Amino acid sequence: MTDNFVSSRYRVEGIRDSNDVTAALQELYDVFADLGLGQAMIEMTGNRTADLIVKHKESVSPDVAAIAAALQRAGHFLLV
Repeated sequence: MTDNFVSSRYRVEGIRDSNDVTAALQELYDVFADLGLGQAMIEMTGNRTADLIVKHKESVSPDVAAIAAALQRAGHFLLV
């Protein structure tokens, strides 16, 4: 049985520009390595929230609390 990659999507408040995206992704990088997650991408939506897309193996559940804490450290960004 293969372990396919899937995506989980979260909404994040407070990310307004490319500097915020960079700060958030840098903070998430180490957390993702520790959690066994793949990569992250942030899409600006033009609304009050941005979309955080997390790639991970189907057998790995993202630790939402750890992701939220990393976003807070990066710039007081908030998962909603």
